[in-house]
Amino acid sequence: MYRVKQTDVVGLVKPSIDAHTLGILSFAQMLRDCGIRVEIAGEDVNKEIDTISNDRSLDVLVRWIRDRHIDILGYSYRLDPERGVEIFARLVERLRRLGLMAREGGPIVALWFAGLPPACRRAAERVPFVDATFQGNESYEEVLEKLGLPAHLVPEQASVELAYDKARLELGSEIIKNRKYLEVKPIDRSGSKRFGLWGERVVDRVHHGIKHGFPPLMRAHVGPYAEDRKQAVALFLDWTQQLAKGRMLDILSIGSSQLTQSHFGEDWAGLSNGGGVPINSAAEYRQVWEAGRPMLIRTYAGTKHVPDMAKMHEEALDICWHALSFWWFSQLDGRGENTVMQNLEEHFKALRHIASSGKPMEPNVPHQFAFRGCDDVGYIVSGYVAAKAAKTQGIHTLIL
Repeated sequence: MYRVKQTDVVGLVKPSIDAHTLGILSFAQMLRDCGIRVEIAGEDVNKEIDTISNDRSLDVLVRWIRDRHIDILGYSYRLDPERGVEIFARLVERLRRLGLMAREGGPIVALWFAGLPPACRRAAERVPFVDATFQGNESYEEVLEKLGLPAHLVPEQASVELAYDKARLELGSEIIKNRKYLEVKPIDRSGSKRFGLWGERVVDRVHHGIKHGFPPLMRAHVGPYAEDRKQAVALFLDWTQQLAKGRMLDILSIGSSQLTQSHFGEDWAGLSNGGGVPINSAAEYRQVWEAGRPMLIRTYAGTKHVPDMAKMHEEALDICWHALSFWWFSQLDGRGENTVMQNLEEHFKALRHIASSGKPMEPNVPHQFAFRGCDDVGYIVSGYVAAKAAKTQGIHTLIL
């Protein structure tokens, strides 16, 4: 295992098809807190990796590695394990052939791989000299151990977080050990107004639970990825039916794909799809609603035509509440084509429609700022501003 030095420069890359960026940002912040310089590759570098092959040029990647003086290269892919490992193996082979690895006299002294657990296992098999793999469920302490960072580089605040992580893990281990979770049974909420029917309101289910002393509503975010779009949708419908049958879940949050959000109802030929279930029609949304009885259903807003998408979610999904990002999922973060101003204008129109429906609104905002390193004040203020904006447009109920 390579032990990271404070003089090292870490470069982080991912194929452009993978829209998962928050883990990279969190990982980068952790390293920067320890005084390590981190360079996150831009879209030009990631697109080149996405289409890597034996004969395609890697000029952009090579220039980025040399210009930024990259010593350690970290690769992340949170989608299909087979594809992720295949791209990683091709990338490493090309780096070796181009003389960029230290063993060939190049600057890169270590390689890291981040992905789903099966991908991490396969990556270690395909590239035995990979220095560390990260599944995403590691504690702060486990990450630091894998990096081999000296204790004196860890800031005081990180030490506090390490103690907190350790306490949480001990609590979780105790719960699993005593098997108390097996005693949890589904809660009968069938007495709630219009339970499981079209037109049921999440507020009614909450009030019913409060009246009868029930625990809070349980929600899970679900959205399988597969190379074949129809296969992914079919799998999601199957999962939805299983969750509905188990009666342990009250709210199904659809983990929709990037193309569902940015190119809904369009021809996706030739477009990269970054994870999540690729729903592309109102009819498929209606199938989700039918498969999910008696769960309430929620999904993401669109990244363009936001008011029209909100109306469609009402008509096809009877969405239990709307989640709006205001500034984000636009040109600001590269997740949408709207400018920030266009995004805000569309969001205010969507808010007025949501208000007319009487549905709640969730500001998908504060954590977007937090993931990008804002302080506590920024986190609170962004949520407050979004809530005030919603109230001015007639929204009466906020979901946090």
